Amino acid sequence: MLILFFPLFISGIAHGRGGPARAQWLNSQQLLLKLPQGLRATDSTNFVLATGDISLQKNPNKITLPLLEIRNNYALLSSAGVDRATIQELLHHPLKVFVTDNTNQVLDSTAIQYAGLLDEIYAYQGEDLGLTVQGSQMQLKLWAPTALAVRLFLYSSSASDAHQPSQILPMNWQDGVWAATLSQQYQNSFYLYEVTVYQPLTDQIETSLVTDPYSFSLSMNGTMSQLIDVQASDLKPSGWDNLQKPHLNSFKDIVIYELHIRDFSASDETIPFPYRGTYDAFSFPQSNSNRHLRSLGQAGLTHVHLLPFNDFGSVNENKSTWQTVNSGNGNLQDPQDALSRVRATDGFNWGYDPVHFLVPEGSYSIKPDGVSRVREVRDMVQSLNTMGLRVIQDVVFNHTFASGLDRLSVFDKIVPLYYYRLNDEGTTYNTSCCSDTASEHRMMEKLMIDTVRHWARTYKIDGFRFDLMSFHSRDTILKIKDAVRSLTVSDDGVDGSKIYLYGEGWPFGSFYDRNPKAAMTQVNSYGAGVGLFNDRLRDAVRGGTTNSSEKSDQGYATGLYFDFNKEPANRNTPTNLNDQRDKLLHLGDVIKVGLAGNLRDFTFREHLGSVIRGGDLLYRSSQVATSAQPIETINYVSAHDGYTLWDSVQAKAPFYTEGRSPALASVENRQRMHQLAMAIPLLSQGIPFIEAGTEILRSKNGDQDSYDSGDFFNRLDWSGATNHWGEGLPPAWKNYDDWSFWQPRLQTPALQASASLIAQTNNYFKALLRVRQSTSLFKMNSLDEIMSRLTFIDNENRSEPGLIAMILHNDQEALLIFFNSSRDSRIFSDKVMSYAWEIHPLFDSKVDSALSQVVLLPKQSQVQIPGLSTVVLRMSLGNKARLHFRGVR
Repeated sequence: MLILFFPLFISGIAHGRGGPARAQWLNSQQLLLKLPQGLRATDSTNFVLATGDISLQKNPNKITLPLLEIRNNYALLSSAGVDRATIQELLHHPLKVFVTDNTNQVLDSTAIQYAGLLDEIYAYQGEDLGLTVQGSQMQLKLWAPTALAVRLFLYSSSASDAHQPSQILPMNWQDGVWAATLSQQYQNSFYLYEVTVYQPLTDQIETSLVTDPYSFSLSMNGTMSQLIDVQASDLKPSGWDNLQKPHLNSFKDIVIYELHIRDFSASDETIPFPYRGTYDAFSFPQSNSNRHLRSLGQAGLTHVHLLPFNDFGSVNENKSTWQTVNSGNGNLQDPQDALSRVRATDGFNWGYDPVHFLVPEGSYSIKPDGVSRVREVRDMVQSLNTMGLRVIQDVVFNHTFASGLDRLSVFDKIVPLYYYRLNDEGTTYNTSCCSDTASEHRMMEKLMIDTVRHWARTYKIDGFRFDLMSFHSRDTILKIKDAVRSLTVSDDGVDGSKIYLYGEGWPFGSFYDRNPKAAMTQVNSYGAGVGLFNDRLRDAVRGGTTNSSEKSDQGYATGLYFDFNKEPANRNTPTNLNDQRDKLLHLGDVIKVGLAGNLRDFTFREHLGSVIRGGDLLYRSSQVATSAQPIETINYVSAHDGYTLWDSVQAKAPFYTEGRSPALASVENRQRMHQLAMAIPLLSQGIPFIEAGTEILRSKNGDQDSYDSGDFFNRLDWSGATNHWGEGLPPAWKNYDDWSFWQPRLQTPALQASASLIAQTNNYFKALLRVRQSTSLFKMNSLDEIMSRLTFIDNENRSEPGLIAMILHNDQEALLIFFNSSRDSRIFSDKVMSYAWEIHPLFDSKVDSALSQVVLLPKQSQVQIPGLSTVVLRMSLGNKARLHFRGVR
């Protein structure tokens, strides 16, 4: 399509800093204008569309927009009289809305937000944006409906001077998409788009060289896109096309292990140095890290969730520039001091700052310049699959590293003000931490769908975890789910029915604020078949929240009521023991609902004696249960953000508490708290989620947010020799106000876990995995099944806090599970104890020596349960026993 330009196009541009964009062209019929403060529309007020900030009297292209109504300080204008061809023409110009009086005096002018209109006229349905290979030809397509011109700059290598392309080709425009066709001789060449577009951010025409938002490969640091055929045989490891996925019967079988790629191997000296912290580190089967991961897979772990590994902006991919921090000299402050000087130039970041969504991150690659990273990611996935582990990718669609005309910004240089969520002034929201993307706009939503499909098909990813999923609508997430589920082995090389989706549903942010009922929050997720993190169970088990101000507040597993820490830092723990008792009983109810899959309609008897639904139980004034089926619940007690479970226990367990004997809770006592907390999600309905290293008492030395804390504070010692506790004060930029709290704890030798204690915890974790995977009783399908096969029973003293007894049963077996948060052993009495229970053979005193203290007294219908322990009893059921057993409530 030939684009015609208005004759006054260039000369009419006002150069300088951009102004507001208070006008929103909602669709072809309507435009909404926010009036400036103090301006009131009257019968003599005119609203005019015109190109450029030029004299309206001399502009032959001005269009008057009739006023439909005034809503507070908003004017709703009609554009129904502007035909489609004229609208399409106008969109290629520096268009503004002017407010004038009868004398044509300009009272106001503003740039325009076009998202609604672009979605109506130019939303693209094809699946061929970016690069497609068609036989001997390659085609590039770029969606840029408002661009004045787009040219393709080709470079023979990534080392080419950006101002000296080997060739410049025109691109053809049709219905908002610019296209160019190339021969295969350009395969593996690099390219950029030269986009010329009116930029409201600067109120002038801007010409930018920009990478392809649909790039499949990049030069180092993403300075250029690369033309590659992702299906080329040299980009696939041997056996890739016929890769056999580890068996997965259903989503109910999933157990997730959250891991950062650098953390996995950066400190593993059994891997050659050049490969540490890279994708290729997963290909050394005899390394400590891989042997540990393989052992978890053999015990029952099913999925490894990898923190973001698409291209992100916070790490320089040129490794020759990296600086590192070595271990300290004993002064706790030295490591973080050293890190503060190099953290902007080291190789570490969590990577929640995307630049290009479809390309693997280069800092994890042995060769970050070009195609190598494509093959390396496939090698990593294949290696993990060979260990029996499926791979989940952490995806971040709620923001990008940069916007506007910044160096690492992409989208705003191509379609200004479209891909980001704007307020009524045209300013980008930053409620996610960076520039919030607008997935309610059809082409941003499409980019998300296309990205997930690309990773599933190209890299055989088995699941996706969505960062801040509530920044998107439920409808968008369901479209992504449908797109993934449609993938088949015959057509796409993967079975989309086995790809699991989950994410964060926290109710906040720019989308939720505007659309609280549409956002994909925990409450709104009911019935979607997508997993949501259950922070209610997490906080009830640990105490407090992930906020550092509540670091010492105790919970079910960390001493509340039974071992009060009397910590001055507490913020929401009652000092009165009777109040603590009531709180512990309430937390027990929250945990019961989580153990039952956090189902909204699950009914049970809460501690006050009433039978209620899980959805009617409140925790901190919020609804506890939100799921329709167990696979919609992710049960966990720690994740990458917030304190590790071990550090949380270290903060909450009594520390030289007055009146306690001994005044300091021993490291063994703390480890039992840790084990109890770890057991609850693993023995629950729903999907258990474990932060990497939890099983080896991982510590980050009290760092509440280690996203930029380097390898030093994120280390993992897979040999089990140490958990690195007490090796440095947490970095000041996030934790300085808490140094006085952490320093005495970090300097207390008695709180250092021994290698034997670490090994014991690791064995305990594996035993929990084996118990879970040995039976279908932790993998129930539905509310009806859980209601009929899961029962909580009370001790004779119904109001006893800190003791949860749960029966699970089917036609073959029954499990009776106890969680005891008291330091002391307890007697549980109920007629169910008269049955022929036995200690579970996979979870006995060889796993936890305290379980030797379990005493079964069937004649007295009693059992003795050790303090701070989880007890799993098992019984095989015959027909007669089953009939009697079903009567137990």
